[in-house]
Amino acid sequence: MNYTWHIAKLGLNDELNHEGQLLENAIVTVQWKRVAEDTDGTKSSYVGKTNLSVTDMNAADFVALNDVTNEMVVGWVTDNLTDAQLNQINAQLDEKVERNRVRKVRPSW
Repeated sequence: MNYTWHIAKLGLNDELNHEGQLLENAIVTVQWKRVAEDTDGTKSSYVGKTNLSVTDMNAADFVALNDVTNEMVVGWVTDNLTDAQLNQINAQLDEKVERNRVRKVRPSW
């Protein structure tokens, strides 16, 4: 099974950090989708949302929105998931792949 992350939307807000400095366009929410694809092309997806906070971040460590990469955001999402949560998401994706593998047709009668 191949798993991939897709970042759908970023929620932005101007926030003060613990130093009292304003961090403009801080990413405070990430809407994401994790997709599983089996070797036969059968897919399933799981949609989630991760809340982030920059209040404990030093201004020197803050990444401006235009410098943020997909890999960074995926890292922030995965850092906020425990191994158990990620395993649960993957298990749900695996089950959905099996359900999606079954072809469905409407009877003609």
